[in-house]
Amino acid sequence: MLQDPIIVEVPFSPSRGNYHRSIRFDDLDEAQVEADRLFDEASKALRPKVLFRELFIDRHEMVDALPAVTIGEQRFIGKALYALEDVHRVIAYVATCGSGMESFDLSSWDMLAPYWLDSIKNQALGAARRRMLEYCKDRFGIAKPLSLNPGSGNVDIWPIEQMQGLFSLLGGSDLIGVKLTESSLMVPNKTIAGLLFASASTDYESCAYCERPQCPNRRVPFKQVL
Repeated sequence: MLQDPIIVEVPFSPSRGNYHRSIRFDDLDEAQVEADRLFDEASKALRPKVLFRELFIDRHEMVDALPAVTIGEQRFIGKALYALEDVHRVIAYVATCGSGMESFDLSSWDMLAPYWLDSIKNQALGAARRRMLEYCKDRFGIAKPLSLNPGSGNVDIWPIEQMQGLFSLLGGSDLIGVKLTESSLMVPNKTIAGLLFASASTDYESCAYCERPQCPNRRVPFKQVL
């Protein structure tokens, strides 16, 4: 029987100093006033949230020489799933910057305004991710959770299309303002989703297998191809 999803609201007080540094505020000249106005608008509107669901793996197997796990009615297949070999419990999650700015009209703003907004959204997502890790330790007893994410890394590691099955298991993502498109992209754009777990036999980190050299969210250096 699936556990009910848990929704955690995250306090958010963005740093104006970090915002200024990330958008090179000192170089904006006459656009500085507008950039600060957008910061104020987004600071009031963004409400980061995290949705969790505790799940248990029903089956580990190999499918076409690839590791696979079955959770409920969903089967996931991909090279990354070798990391779950000795794992029976996973915490499905989606963490988001919040949907408060999705309908905000930037058409009359400076052409750099979408970039400015993404900078503030990144701060909100960072707050959600930190709270997610704290909650995982406090509620689920996983002090150093590892994470698997569909679409993180090369296409053959864990295909992003399997995000559909993950969202089906999560249930209630709309309750935190997150939507999944038919092409498996998440809205708002500053949203992450995956499986958290603890393992005694691996230190898996999806960033280690991602070949994107300029990824702004990279946590560890590139390691190898799985």
